Amino acid sequence: MEPTDEQLVAATLAGDLTAFDALMERYERLVFSLVVSFATDSDEALDLTQEIFLKAYRRLATFDGRGSFKGWLARIAIHEGINSAKSAGRRRARHEAWHVVREAPRPAAQDDRLLARERERQVAAALRALAPRHRLAIELRYLKEMSIREVASVLECSEGVARNILFRGLRKLRQQLAEAS
Repeated sequence: MEPTDEQLVAATLAGDLTAFDALMERYERLVFSLVVSFATDSDEALDLTQEIFLKAYRRLATFDGRGSFKGWLARIAIHEGINSAKSAGRRRARHEAWHVVREAPRPAAQDDRLLARERERQVAAALRALAPRHRLAIELRYLKEMSIREVASVLECSEGVARNILFRGLRKLRQQLAEAS
């Protein structure tokens, strides 16, 4: 049975560095996928991912366990990504593949593949056009498969407010997709 995040945090705070390695291994994909949209390329995203884990390690004693470790780490990643993009004076660089809808069918016919690719492009464009808070909530909930509680933790709001942000974001996303069709 794998140790829980809380057990790994406690072990790390007690001096077991292999416990933090386990946390890094468990969440490196999540952190990378959250910061890749703030970086200009994957190398920069990898560097930023390492910086985030270093910052999380240094701040681990401030993790109070009220929320999930995953949400706490995601919040650090989002803040660091935003700060990195601001300090470099760059616009967000988005990777369209990151925005592929999970349930997108795998069409067999060439025409169907072209239509699916066009739909994915429309979804990616519609997501980019959303307000940052709406986009982030949708990405966390549906692409990163976070719970409402975890989304609320990352957005630093109540679960009710997180649901409202998701509802409004999805409504705007649907409107933009309807206009694009």
